[in-house]
Amino acid sequence: MRLSVIIPTWNRAAMTLRALRSVLEQPRADDLEVIVVVDGSTDDTEAVVRADYGEDPRVEILVIPHGGVSAARNAGFARSRGELACFLDSDDYWVPGAITIVEAVFARHPELAFVSLDGSTLPTPEAPALARVMRTNGPGWSHAAFAQAPLRSETIGFDDRDIGVLHGDFFPAIVHGDMFQVDGLFMRREAVLRAGPFDERFDYLEDWEFFARLCLQGPGAYIDHAGFCRDVGRADELTDGRADTLVPLRHLFILRSLQRRHPERTSAYSECLRDAMTDACYQMGAALSRSVHRRWARRYLRRCLQRRYKTGRSMVHLARSLLPR
Repeated sequence: MRLSVIIPTWNRAAMTLRALRSVLEQPRADDLEVIVVVDGSTDDTEAVVRADYGEDPRVEILVIPHGGVSAARNAGFARSRGELACFLDSDDYWVPGAITIVEAVFARHPELAFVSLDGSTLPTPEAPALARVMRTNGPGWSHAAFAQAPLRSETIGFDDRDIGVLHGDFFPAIVHGDMFQVDGLFMRREAVLRAGPFDERFDYLEDWEFFARLCLQGPGAYIDHAGFCRDVGRADELTDGRADTLVPLRHLFILRSLQRRHPERTSAYSECLRDAMTDACYQMGAALSRSVHRRWARRYLRRCLQRRYKTGRSMVHLARSLLPR
């Protein structure tokens, strides 16, 4: 299957070359295309990429006005032609052999809409390297609802080693928290088209919202293998610390958006969506009760009490919200 790799970049010339090189040095790299989307960069990213790969027929350089990472991903996918697609952030890179493992899992399970590799991080002065960034940092993996997701595990032999694979319906778990990284997510083109593009209105957690829609399009698989490496801890990273209320606020938006955009698919998940909504209300109420806007916490916490969800903790946060500012 032909693979399209979209690399959005903004003012990261050297890192973009590293990401691009990690793709083109994969086994069977002749059967892929790479679209580097230069998102209004003001440095020499375009010139540097053209100097090294301008004559490579596998590489296309797409220059667009600066619109953010979601707009760049959407523009790159619109130009792609592969049966499979993957978005690789310009500051990250694939490890050798990543594509080969993904192809083996797709061949073993042709029903899959997507296959996700785990990844690692580079060490920083503040933190050691992380070996499994998704399973460690993805809140959907650690939520209690993960145990109820209809997933099956198996082990496949690959290059004289055993690799664990988890496959099935990830939707009941991902509605409680993000589970994937774009760098390791390989998707069937038709599944992406059904899910719809990244929402360009948002500059944080836009990937979680997209992943949740993708999980509605069919079963997926997780490969317990670090197939990509994230370069974290730099000042130019797009993610940073945010107010405590922003994550539950986006969580509530995701849940409402899923039901509005895909009513026919979400109807089978009414119970787990209701539980996820209650959980998001609790997180929102708890965060608001600690803020200067604590009175707004009451509507969310009362819903939790009506559902008898974390009753003791909800009452504590509700009492805090009644205190004078």
